[in-house]
Amino acid sequence: MKLKDVLYEAVQPEFEVIKLKFKFDDYKPFDAETMKMHYNKHYKGYTEKLNKAIKDENIPVAFDEHMGGIRRILNSVSRYSDTIRNNGGGYFNHTLFFNGLNPKHKGKIQDGRLKEMIDAQFGSMDKLQAEFKEAALAHFGSGWCWLMFDKGQLYVTTTTNQDNPYMDIVYAPGDIIIALDLWEHSYYLKYKNDRGKYIDDFFKLVCWEMAADRLHRAEQRLTY
Repeated sequence: MKLKDVLYEAVQPEFEVIKLKFKFDDYKPFDAETMKMHYNKHYKGYTEKLNKAIKDENIPVAFDEHMGGIRRILNSVSRYSDTIRNNGGGYFNHTLFFNGLNPKHKGKIQDGRLKEMIDAQFGSMDKLQAEFKEAALAHFGSGWCWLMFDKGQLYVTTTTNQDNPYMDIVYAPGDIIIALDLWEHSYYLKYKNDRGKYIDDFFKLVCWEMAADRLHRAEQRLTY
């Protein structure tokens, strides 16, 4: 091993999965077995493969508290291998997904800027959920469904596989507000082919407080 490789290995930090705030069986109506498999096998697997690919491809990463390191990789992912694209997206997407669930809140949204925007642009929370569900059901195969914010507007979109809106190969401008995994590994043990029921139950777990915080930070960036 060359000296530069030794130094790189010694100082290069790695991406890590977030720590869940609840036990797997707390995430009802999702089932504990799926949550455990999803987190321990898929999410951790993407993370480990991403870290290995970054090391193998000698990609420098500047880490910060708001996941800027992975965001910068995704912003220029067309420069990198499919391994980086797939596992970088898998890591980032799953981080948003797990971080965006809060069984304690039971899917309730508090009064505030986000709720006002949803009511103004979609008509009601129920209508937003209906539009989100329609897009998620219409998406063919594996992928993700997103609630986005761009230039003062909320909109719903989907991406395939582990792609996400921050990648320079995807045309979906703005900031992610909520993220839903549409891969069958996220729901098939309990819901089988009933993706619609899985989507309905997702909205019983969405942490709208986290979503409101993302909206706030997105709007703050517009003021600078």
